[in-house]
Amino acid sequence: MNSFNPFTKSLHDLNAQDLAALKMVAEGWYIEYKQEVPNAKSIAKSVSALANSYGGWVFYGIKEESKENSVAGEFPGIEKTEVDGALQKIRQAVANLMSPACHYEARAIFGPCTEIGLSESHAIICVAAPQSIEAPHIHNQGLIYRRISDGSEPVPETDRHMIEKMFQRAKETVDRYKQWIKKDPEFSKSESEAPYLRIMITPNPWKMPRTDFSLNTDSVREALNGSEGRTSTLPFETVYSSADGVVARQSSNSDPTKAQLTWNISKDLESDVLIPLHWNSGEPDQIYHGLYGHELAKEFKDILDQSKIESATVINLNLVFNLLMGVVESQRALQDKAGWPLEFYIKIKLLNVWRTIPFLDIDYFIHHINSNGIPVCLTSDCISPPGNHPETFRFIRSNGVDDSLTNQARVYIQTFESFLPIAEAFGLPLAHMVKTELERESTDGKKEGFVWKLTQAGIRSINIINNQS
Repeated sequence: MNSFNPFTKSLHDLNAQDLAALKMVAEGWYIEYKQEVPNAKSIAKSVSALANSYGGWVFYGIKEESKENSVAGEFPGIEKTEVDGALQKIRQAVANLMSPACHYEARAIFGPCTEIGLSESHAIICVAAPQSIEAPHIHNQGLIYRRISDGSEPVPETDRHMIEKMFQRAKETVDRYKQWIKKDPEFSKSESEAPYLRIMITPNPWKMPRTDFSLNTDSVREALNGSEGRTSTLPFETVYSSADGVVARQSSNSDPTKAQLTWNISKDLESDVLIPLHWNSGEPDQIYHGLYGHELAKEFKDILDQSKIESATVINLNLVFNLLMGVVESQRALQDKAGWPLEFYIKIKLLNVWRTIPFLDIDYFIHHINSNGIPVCLTSDCISPPGNHPETFRFIRSNGVDDSLTNQARVYIQTFESFLPIAEAFGLPLAHMVKTELERESTDGKKEGFVWKLTQAGIRSINIINNQS
C-alpha cells in the first residue's frame, strides 16, 4: 500500500510554499495538526497510531482553522531555537516510548514564506510515518493506538480482529520478500555450473511517502545508459517492458538467450540485477595463467601452492567492484529521475559458488589470506546479509556524516558499503581488513585509499581481460 501524500513531492524536497496545500487538507485518517510540540508520550501516541493504521503525517507548528473545518488555518511554526530539541524529542519518543519503534521521516521546513505567514525565525516540523509492516506498535502505557475516521486524536484499539490484521500485515510483507529472495533465475545445464551474483535493491521498503513516478523503457534506458559525470558505466543494449516493470540486458556480441548481465526493475524501483562472475578453474599454475597480468597473481598462486590446493575455481572480485559502481550510479539515476532520496537497501545472493575461492588484486587481500588462510565457499548459494525480513537488507545511506561530499564521493562510499556484503559472502571481512591495514599503514607510512585500490584493481582486470580476448 502506498502511503498517503498531500504533496506532489517527497518530504526531502518540500519547501515552505508547498505547505500551502494543507489549507485544503482536513485532519482525519492520515493527517494530524499540532500548534506546538507536545510531550514525548503524546508524540509516541500520534506516530504509533499512524503506523498502526494507514500511515500519514503529523505537522507541528500548524493550527487548524476550526473544529468544524479542520484544515490547516494558521502556520505560526516552532521557534528556530527550539527545532533541534523538538526533533530530538521526536526521535526519543519513537525509540523509547513505543515497542517496537516504527520507521518514520522527520524534517523541519523553515520560513520565511508570506503565502502561509511563516516567519524566518520559525519552522514547521513535518513527520511522515508509513503504514507499518511491524504493527502493532504498543505505547509504553500498554495501549495500541489507531487513528479513526475524521477524529483529530488517536484512540486505543480494543478490537481483537483489527489487532490480528496488524500482525497479518507483517507476515504478508515478510512472505513477499522471502519469495523475492528465493526466486532465482532459471539456468540451462551449462549455466548452472557457472557462478553468478544477484543484487537485490529496494529504495523504499517501508513505503515512505514518495513522489509518483511512471516507469517506462525510455526513462530506464536514459538512467542506465547515462555516462555524463559517471565513474563507471554499464551499457544496456536491450531494454523492454515486462509484466512487473522493465528489463534491461547487455546483449552486444553475445547470444541474447543466454544468462547475461540482466537488470529487472519493478514499478516501485526495486531492482534485481544478475551479474555473471568471471572465473578461472584448474591447478594453481592454470589459475596463475588465467590471472596473468594482475600485480599480485604470483603471490596468490604461491599461497595456493602453500595451502596444498590441487585444483580450484577462483572468482575474480576485482571486476565486481567496478561493475557494482555502475549499478550504484544507475540506481541513483533512477531514483533521481523519480525525485526520490538517493539512499537504498541492498541484499546480495551468490549462485553456483560451491567450493569457489575469491581473488582481489590488492595487498590487503594477500595480507589477509596469508595470515588467516584461504576462504572457500562451502555452499552452492549464499545470501548476505542473511534473512528474509526487510530489516535484514543493508542500508546504504546517501548523505552520511559529511554533507559537503561531492556526488562522486557519495558514489564511492555507497559502492564500498554495497561491496561489503559481497565480500562477506565470500568469507572476506572487508571492514576488519581495512581497519587492520590502516593500522599497519600508519606504522610504515603508506597512505593509499582502500576504495582507490579496489577501483584500480578493477581497471587492471578489465584491461587484462580485454587484451586476452
